Amino acid sequence: MAYVIAALMAGLSFLLNKLFLRYIGPITVISLGPITEEAAKTLFAYYLGAGIIDVHMVFGVIEATYDWHQDGGKNLTAPLLSIAGHSLFGAVTAGILFVTGRVWLGLAAGIIVHLAYNVTVVRLVSGKMTKN
Repeated sequence: MAYVIAALMAGLSFLLNKLFLRYIGPITVISLGPITEEAAKTLFAYYLGAGIIDVHMVFGVIEATYDWHQDGGKNLTAPLLSIAGHSLFGAVTAGILFVTGRVWLGLAAGIIVHLAYNVTVVRLVSGKMTKN
């Protein structure tokens, strides 16, 4: 079940992120994108009884595969960060859910970590770009 949910949510997230980028702009990378991804992955997994961490990890592998193909297979940094990042978001979400028993608190924590992660990555990448 986790694989199916992850694949469906990866497809949904890809389409929504493309729409967000087209109609709202790059700010969605550090706003709507992470919120949508985390809500989709977490809520579908939770309400359909799939492992939240499993769904997040598989989603990360799917995103990593996409990243790797986009780069022509030259660099493993983005794919590895996709897997690590989404695994982290899933672990945070599941951990808070486990401690509090509230899916909405877990979701909020996952969203906050994902937003902070994306802001950090954007800053690091933009810093590298300005130094070149």
